[in-house]
Amino acid sequence: MPRQLLQLTEADAESEDLAQELVPSSRVPGRELQSVPPPAFVGTDTPSQSTKTEPPPAPEATCPWATPEHPRHGEQPGLMAFPPKLVAEQLTSIDADLFKKVQPQQCLGSIWSKRNEPGYEHRTCTVSATVTQFNNVANCVITTCLGNAHMTARDRAVVLEHWIKVAKACRALRNYSSLHAILSALQSVSVHRLKNTWAKVSRKKIRTFEKLCSQDNAQSRNLLLKDRPAKLGALGISVQRAWKRRQQQQGVVPFLGTFLTDLFMLDTAMEEYLEGNEVNHRKKNKEYRVLTEILLLQVAADRYHIEPEQPFRAWFQAGTWLSEDESYTLSCQLEPRACPQTGGAARSHPQA
Repeated sequence: MPRQLLQLTEADAESEDLAQELVPSSRVPGRELQSVPPPAFVGTDTPSQSTKTEPPPAPEATCPWATPEHPRHGEQPGLMAFPPKLVAEQLTSIDADLFKKVQPQQCLGSIWSKRNEPGYEHRTCTVSATVTQFNNVANCVITTCLGNAHMTARDRAVVLEHWIKVAKACRALRNYSSLHAILSALQSVSVHRLKNTWAKVSRKKIRTFEKLCSQDNAQSRNLLLKDRPAKLGALGISVQRAWKRRQQQQGVVPFLGTFLTDLFMLDTAMEEYLEGNEVNHRKKNKEYRVLTEILLLQVAADRYHIEPEQPFRAWFQAGTWLSEDESYTLSCQLEPRACPQTGGAARSHPQA
């Protein structure tokens, strides 16, 4: 069975060729976003853990990412030019295409943990492409929410509401990867601290956001596997039957970081060999079950039938997103901590 598994994944693509096919990423700024422990996806600090000292207000800096809904002639479109459903569908299509190209054996802790070592770049390229996409989505959310120094708190609140709608649409599409990236970004320090902005977000959208966060936190692999094809009896037969049923069932894109974390923990907790140089079959069986789950979810990811929308993809792929330090500096410029509260008791922003 392990041999069958590796043969199936090796037929997908050669590592070097696949590295050229994958969607080119924008500059991945600063530290990668982290929602799970290393070596999976690296992420944002929660507001309660932040100890940064806010810099003093600096001269206004323009950021062209959140342009008006109807740009002038010759002006590049921005986020608000794309409806939330379209954004969710296009992110889902990109995520699904990358996830289907993931070679499960590259997720093994013994391989993924060495991704930064010389000679391992092409051995983890399919997984790295998925991680890069996750980080790009999160950084895109943060950058567009901060907008530019000329936007009012109400303008930024409109962008926040837009992303909440996108997250809701991702949840309906069962795209848990972009869903998790969007929610992580909205709970990042740079966005979370914008109290005046959150105070202008509608109560309905706040409730939607809080509900999505609670569902996202509870979203485990066991829940994801309810959306995958039936359990493996014989690998080839089950995959073939699942392929035939894909037209009647909805697709699903998981958050790959969950699997990377599980496989990394397995690799660190269990030895490769037992006494007498005997292979640790218990470890191999556990790893095989996780890789099989990835294979089954890849079959489920093939159920999507979404046409590419080139204007959005061109905008997204051409984006140069703010780094963690840049976004925090801009956030403090937009709403300095010393800024007095405006009339009445402002509604508090949601807690991460």
